[in-house]
Formats: sequence, C-alpha cells, structure tokens
Amino acid sequence: MTRKSAPLQRLLGEQALAAAPDAHVWLSASAGTGKTHVLTARVFRLLLQGVRPENILCLTFTKAGAAEMADRIHDRLALWVQMEEADLFNDLEALGEESGPEARDRARRLFAQVLESTGGGLRIQTIHGFCQQLLTSFPLEAGLAPGFRPLDQREQSALARQTLADMVLGAEPSLMESLQAISLRLGESGAEQFLLRCASKLDALDALPDDISSWVVTELGLPEGDIDAWLAEQCCDEIFDMRTLGWVAQANADWGTSRAMERCDRIARWRALEAQGRAAALGDLHGAWAKADGELISAKGWVPPVDGYGEASARLHARCTELLATKLLADYAALLGKALHAGRAYARAYGRAKALAGAVDFDDLIARTAGLLQQDGIADWIRYKLDQQIDHILVDEAQDTNAAQWRIVRSLAEEFFAGEGAKGDKVRTIFTVGDFKQAIFGFQGTSPQNFAAAQFLFQRDAEQVGHVFHDLSLDRSFRSTPAVLEVVDRTIATLDAGRFGLSGSSVHHVSANRFPGEVLLWKPTAAGSAEDAEGEEDWAADQERLLARNIAAQIREWIDNGLMLESRGRPIRAGDIMILVRRRSELARLIVARLYEEGVAVAGIDRLRLNAPLAVRDLLAALRFAVQPEDDLNLAALLVSPLIGWSQDELMARLIGRQGGVWRHINSTVDQALLASLHALLGQADFTTPYRYLESILSGPMEGRRRLIERLGAEAADPIEELLSAALAFETDDHPSLQRFIDWFDRGEVEIVRDAAAQGDSLRLLTVHGAKGLQAPVVILADACLDPDAGNRADSLEWNGLPILAPHKAERRGSIGEVHATAAAQEREEHWRLLYVALTRAEEKLIVTGSLGPRAKGEVKPESWFSAVESAMASLGAEWEADPLWGARRRWTGMEVLQPRIAEPEPPKEAVTPSEPTWLRRPAPVEARPPRPLAPSAQVEDDVPNPPPTPAMRQAAERGRLLHALFQRLPDIHPDRRLDSADRWLMQQGVADAAARQDIVRHALRVIDEPGFSALFGPGALAEAPIAAVVGEDVIAGTVDRLCVGADHVQLVDFKTGRVAPLSVEEVPLSHVRQMAAYVAALEVIFPGRTVEAGLLYTSAPRLIVLPPERLAPHKPGFLPEQHIL
Repeated sequence: MTRKSAPLQRLLGEQALAAAPDAHVWLSASAGTGKTHVLTARVFRLLLQGVRPENILCLTFTKAGAAEMADRIHDRLALWVQMEEADLFNDLEALGEESGPEARDRARRLFAQVLESTGGGLRIQTIHGFCQQLLTSFPLEAGLAPGFRPLDQREQSALARQTLADMVLGAEPSLMESLQAISLRLGESGAEQFLLRCASKLDALDALPDDISSWVVTELGLPEGDIDAWLAEQCCDEIFDMRTLGWVAQANADWGTSRAMERCDRIARWRALEAQGRAAALGDLHGAWAKADGELISAKGWVPPVDGYGEASARLHARCTELLATKLLADYAALLGKALHAGRAYARAYGRAKALAGAVDFDDLIARTAGLLQQDGIADWIRYKLDQQIDHILVDEAQDTNAAQWRIVRSLAEEFFAGEGAKGDKVRTIFTVGDFKQAIFGFQGTSPQNFAAAQFLFQRDAEQVGHVFHDLSLDRSFRSTPAVLEVVDRTIATLDAGRFGLSGSSVHHVSANRFPGEVLLWKPTAAGSAEDAEGEEDWAADQERLLARNIAAQIREWIDNGLMLESRGRPIRAGDIMILVRRRSELARLIVARLYEEGVAVAGIDRLRLNAPLAVRDLLAALRFAVQPEDDLNLAALLVSPLIGWSQDELMARLIGRQGGVWRHINSTVDQALLASLHALLGQADFTTPYRYLESILSGPMEGRRRLIERLGAEAADPIEELLSAALAFETDDHPSLQRFIDWFDRGEVEIVRDAAAQGDSLRLLTVHGAKGLQAPVVILADACLDPDAGNRADSLEWNGLPILAPHKAERRGSIGEVHATAAAQEREEHWRLLYVALTRAEEKLIVTGSLGPRAKGEVKPESWFSAVESAMASLGAEWEADPLWGARRRWTGMEVLQPRIAEPEPPKEAVTPSEPTWLRRPAPVEARPPRPLAPSAQVEDDVPNPPPTPAMRQAAERGRLLHALFQRLPDIHPDRRLDSADRWLMQQGVADAAARQDIVRHALRVIDEPGFSALFGPGALAEAPIAAVVGEDVIAGTVDRLCVGADHVQLVDFKTGRVAPLSVEEVPLSHVRQMAAYVAALEVIFPGRTVEAGLLYTSAPRLIVLPPERLAPHKPGFLPEQHIL
C-alpha cells in the first residue's frame, strides 16, 4: 500500500530560479517565505540531474535545522520509491524537472542511491559537525592529537574551572595581583567569563609583547610612565591656566553669594596644595564649575553675572574634564593590562589542559579548521582532497555565520572559481540563503555585515570567471495572515529600515495566507495595580504577577469559549499558542505557574538549568539524605517533597518537642511504617551506583516518577531523564559513589533544552531566540515593555581583536569609547531585528503586552518593542478601546475583509478511561537468559592451577607452540617434502640446534602419521574450521584446530600447548573436557545422526588423548548451571 503525503508546492518566480542548480544563488528570504522548501528543492534537483549524494554539502546553523532538512529530504525520497505515478509526476513538475517515465524511474532510485553512497549519503551538517569530521581526518596537520574529542558543556565548564584553580595555586605575585584586580572589577562569575573569552583568543594574546600594560598605554595614546606624576605636572603653576583660575575666583568673590564663596574656598584650597595634592584634588576643584553629572554650570543665578565668566569657566571645565578623563582612562588601561596578562596566562593554561585531555571545545573546531584550510603547504593538499568530494555547497541561516565560519566556506568553494573548477564541464555551485532581518545571534560573534561581505566576495569571484550569480529575495509569506504582515511592515516603516541595519528604504511582505487575522496590543500592567493578584510569589514584582495572571486567565477564556482560528477552521487549543519573552526571567516562571493553576496544558520553559527544576532538587535531596541523614534542612525538604509526601503541617506537628536532629527525632517518635521509604534509601546507599539508585527511586516501590509528575506536571519528565543521563555519564568517567556524584553534579552547570517543535498539544513558552524557525497560530509577546538600555551586552566587547573589560561611562574615551559606541549601535539594531523575528512567528493572531515597574511611572520606554508596535498600529488607525480584563487595547484586523476557512467537523472523540494493567505494579519477572554465544575456543589454560613454570617447563611450552604450528602447516605439504620443509621453518623460527629440530619434526610427523587420526591430517580435513550451532538455549561458536567430516563419522582434534600434559583421560582438566563437550554438542546438531569423536593433542609431550562419550556427556551445554562461563 503506497503512502500518501502532501504534494510538493510548485516553485514560483524567484523560488524556481533559486532552486535551479545551474548557477550560484544568494537568496534573501523573509520570515515564512519557504526558504527551507527552496533549499530542499535545490537538493532534489541536484540529485535528479545526476549529482552524486556525497558531492553535496549542506551546512546549517543548528543541529535541529540539520535534522529537519535531512528528514524532509529523506522522507520525500522514500515516498518517491512507492508513490503513485501521477503523484510522482506532479512532484517532479512542481520542481521544474523532467517528469517522463525515465525521470520517474530515476527519482524512485534516488533513495537507495543516497543510502548506498560513499560516506553514508548526503552530508547535512552543522558547521561544527563538518569541522569535527575534517579535523578527525587531518588531526596532526591541525596540531591535534589523533582521537581527540569535543568537550560538551559540562566537561568544558569543569575543565575551565579546574584550569583556573590550578593556575591560582601556582600563580606568581604579578599574576595573582592581576586576577585579584579583575575579580574586584567583575566579581567571581564575571572574571571567569572574561578569562573564558580570553581562552578563545589565544593567538591574538600570544601576539602581544611581554609588557602588555605599556602596549595598552601606547595604543590608547596615553602619556607614558606614571600617570599620577604626569597629572601632577599638568597641575603645576607653569602649565595649568592659573590666570583664568584666579580671574574666576575673583569674579565669585566679587559676586559674594553663598555659592560663589563656596567656589572661592574650593579654588583656594586647591591652589594651596603641592602638585601631587592638586592632582589628587582635581575632582574637588572641578566642582567649582561642573554639576554632579559633569556638565558645565551655566544657568542664570548659578554663576556670577560678569562678562566673560562663561568663557573662562568653560575653558577650565574643558581642561579639568580632559585631565580627569585621561586619569580615568589611564587607570582603565592599567586594569586592562592586568586583565590581558591574566587572560593570556589562562588561555595558555587552558590550551595545555585541553591538549593533555586530548579534547577541543566548539571555538577550537572552527578556529583549527579555518587555520588548517589556510596553512601554507598542507592546506593546498587538503583543499584538493575536499575538492574531489564537494561540487555543491548549500549554506542555510547564512546571516548567523561568523567571519571564521565564512573563511571555512570560502576555502571550500575557492576551487569553484579557479582553474578547471571554474572552466570545466562540471557545474559547481554555491547556494546561500539567509535573512539580514533575522540576524539575532550577535552574542555568539555573528554579524549581518559578514553576510554582506561574503556576498560581495562570492559575487565578485563569479563575475571574474563568467559564472551566473543570482541575487534573489523572497517576500511572499506562506505563514502569516495579511493583518499580521501589515503591522510588521508598518512597524519597520515607522522605525525606519535603517534602524534594523537594513540598507533598503522599506520592507514589504506579501501574504499567501489569505485568511482573517488579528493584532492586539494589550495595555501594560503597571506597578501598584496588583493588590488582588493571587499567589505566594511575594518575591516577584506585583506588576509581573498581575500580568502572568491576566495572560493565563485570557488563554483559559479563549479555550473555554472556543475561540475560532479562522485560518484553521477550528477552535483554539493550548498547542496553538506560543508565548515569547526576551529573557527567561521570573515572569516566564510565573506565567507557567499561572497556566498550571488554570489547567492549561503547558510544556514549560524551553531552556533551564538542570539543577533548577523541583523534580531534580527533590531527587538530589534523596541522594543527600542517603549520604548525610543528619542534614536537617535537606531532610525536611525531602519529607515534604512528593517522594515522601508529608505536608508542611504534618512535618511541623511531628517535630514538636524535638531535642536533637530531625532524623533521630522522627526515627524514635514516628511510626516506622511512615519511615519505610527513608530506611530503604539508607539501606541501599552503599551498594549501588548513582544511576541505579535514582532509577530504583523512580521506578521501584517509591514510585518516584509517578509521584513527581503527578505533583509537578508533565514538564518534570525532561529534567528527570536528563538527571538519569547525567548519572550514567558520571559512571563512565568516575568512581560511581553517591557522594562523588553529588559533588560532581553541584559543580557543573548543564542546561536542559526542550525541543519546542515536539511539544504535542501543549502551550509553548520560549525566548525569541529559541523560537527562531518556529511558528504558531497565536503568539503572545509577554515582556514587550522591557527597556533595551537596561540590559546591554558590554561584557562582550573586543578591541584590536582582544576581549576587553566593559568600560564605565567615564572611561569611554578614544578608541575604547568608539568600540563601545559601535557595539551599542549594533546591539540596538539587533534589538529591532529581534522584534521582527518575534512578530513574524505569528500565523493568525499576534498579541503584544508587557508590564511597567515603579521607575517607569506609567510611561512606556520609547525604545521598547511595545512603543514601536503601538506607533505602527496608531498610524494604521487602530485606536484604544475598552477591554474588561486588560482595561484597554488596540486592535487591528487588516485592510481587507477576508473569508475564514470553512470549518471542518472534527470526528467525535470517545472518552476512554484506560484501566491500569494488572502487570503494572508487579515486579518484573526474572529475565530469561538470552542465547549467549559460548566460545569454547576461548583460552581456558588459566583455569588449571599449575605451579609457577620452571625453565624446563617454559622450554616444553615453546616446543608445544612450535609443534602446534607444524600440525597446521605440514598436512598441506607432500609427505616427501615435509621433513625438509619443517626443518627449514624451524630454523627460521630460531631453533639453531639441529638435534632439537630433528626431535620436534619427528614428534610432529609421528602424530600426523598416526593411523587412527591420519584422516584428520589428510587432504579432506579442515584446518582452523569455524563452527556455530544452537544447542538448547545456547549459541555455541568457536574454531576447531582439525576437523574431518565423513559420511557417518566426524572427528575433531584440538591442540593444547600447555606446559603440563595429562597422562590419562582422568587427568584431563575439567575446562578442556567442557570445551570439547561443547564442540561435540555443536557438531551433533550440525551433523545429526553421525558419530562425533573428539581428541586433545597435548603438543608439549606430544600426547593424543581421545575423550570417550561417557566422559563428555555430563559436561555438554545445559547439564551444568555454570556452563555459560565457557
């Protein structure tokens, strides 16, 4: 039966041109315009036109993006295999490809072609995945240890902290002083982050001179030497403008007001000081003409009404401002010099630690690959090897690719535009898709300017060799309704496209989703308006508590009233709603809590620390109790957790009159039945690993998993599974004790990232960054009133390619000030681009709201998202109207009247209450022993308790080894040549004594010529014969030294080269008997009805012992319970 699937959408206009694989393409695709469809269509067309799968390289920004692209391509190719002829014809026509019988046959074979292609098929990877693969192929050339491994987040954090601890322990005084300086400036966490930034800039730091501080001073154009001495010199009578200073003092004295006399006193105190004292008191002097904020005092009534006073005070103000700023900048330069000194030492130590561990971090993957592809000599060879494999490169989310990543892509595509790669018959292309408006990952080092620069370079390369290069754009949205896109376009126009960093004058979207839509602007909740806001979160701001309550109540009302989604033709569900926030603040947690109270299915926050969820903290409390039961606070938390289930009142009542610790008290006063779970926790603590301990809590009699999810909701499942995964990972790398696991877990910081695209029918709450690439019928921007100036990212500034400390306002001068200003401007542009991403997640309904704290005084910040959307809606004519829940709202439903989708009746859902299976609470049955391969050929000599070997015994063992080899070689040689051949071979093995050689050969030939076993060494016998058979429930597999199969008789011999040869059947070691019994049992299955005869040839004697059937029978597989150890 063929599988049905939606047909491919026909490529139209610039979509079709972009998907044609005969030219280079630079595609700018606005949100919702089907860029992924175009990209996958281009891959289909490449495959249909005969390009081998391994010659296509697709690079994406995230693993999720790579997985989505791979799934789309592989699923469609699999459908083509058995698709109806008409449907396949339509798919090929939609792609613009040939659709005749031959083309359809070719399309059906593509799936198998991809599976069988070299390297595992299509290469659809993240840039980091590609780099890891390349470096694995050329580790030594990249300066890495073969077999290196990338560090995960926890490993990197642990290694970074250990490196810092080791560096501090061995730090010299100057380094320790530098570390203390940056810690005082940034705090412990900030200092660690700065050092980690330095670790990724080792090459730049290594290029600095030994005296970094002097270099910084020179680069900033500051006076050399002691800044205090320089400042004192500038304050002496010969250099400072003492004449103007005296005139200003006299003018104030003549004016005679209290303000004027205070200025006279300041000036007099300063003039009476020595040069060094004047330098130290320059700030006090500056107060004679400067306000508290540093601006010049010039208002009428504040300065003497004397002609020329304004100009004189302005000159002194400017000079003092300059001197004070120079002093502040010099102090900053000194601090920066110390910071870079510490950063370089840390970067080197961290690099050594990674090398010692044979590991790399994510930054290394990019940097090492970029360096490898540009390395003199070897880089040409590597590019040549890659050039043989890659004919087409496709880059997704190109706006989020940083400069180093673009260098890698450019190195890979270099040969497309040079030599035979440019002028040969084979078409080789680069396809890039991105959107400048969605460049929102600047905190990861990306910049849309890199996107523009890469386009310029590739377009120039293509034009120089005469290649076709298409610069295309997609603006037809298949996602959002016209009403939503009208507000998006008007928001950009109201702000001005330049504020988004866009070069064009305007942005215009065309909607292909021609159904009614709606944009709502809910009045922000303000501080002081939440007196009746319910909940126990007194620590949260009241305006955020009220906002969370209102959002949850509004969603509950929508669901209860059956709000229709007019583009879907059905009522709204919880899974249709996506709530977006700028950051994972307390508001996000409050909204989740309120939604739970309202009974709305919610998937929880998209990303959170693993040690933050209550389920994890409850389980860790159980572990801590097991290793330290006398920790009263921890035990109290465990007792009121879902795992034990006491209420707060029960805990209080049972602890009344407590004299000692909590555990001792309840153990002596509370019914032991209530403490059974606690005793069980203690009873197994010393006899299990962390993973087994946690799993026993979750799945054992405590039913911890059920209890936790029942109390905390389905969102507790992900953290529980992540904790179990962490326990498993710990057990592979460390001694798996509970105490060590707790310590290891507490020191690490791991984030849980939920797959927001796979949350079923639950409401999703994400950050805007996390929502990139997602969409929903209803989107709520919940914190749109945030002030962008309140959270700038000055902690990621770089100057001359070096990480620097965030400068204070007064320190932002010269090149440092320029860097800060540039970064602030870029961040503001990204702030507006982030708004574009947020707005364009909505398909049908877009809601914008927020809250205002006490400092806002009821006014929305003009640079906030709320203000921008409000201005756009006001310009569209959407006025404020009353709303019973929010007080007021603006509403926009579009310029056109559109018809809703015709509602399709949903099939009735039968209310089925599943009954609990009878086996659910029963212990799992004892697992039947699976068929385990028995390996009779495995070495068993160690089972025999022989004494330590004497020299004679060692000599006998060596003789046995040589005989074993001769028994394998001589039977295949003609009898007339066996003697000479054996003698030559033994001489090659180092047996120099002719008599010894003759003795060994004689023994070997005597055994081979033994009449009873001559058939085993004859032409029909098999040497080193593998056998395998199922005997009962056992799988027996092994290799027999000699095997002879006759019509009704099977003979086998196994050679034994042990030091001691038994004299009789009774002395044969039991392990040897079991081994041969297993062989006989297997051969009896393989050759039913034939007699099987087994013998052991002890080559040290040599002695051949035939094992009678009665000796073997009790030891065949299945007779002994311990048989499986063979």
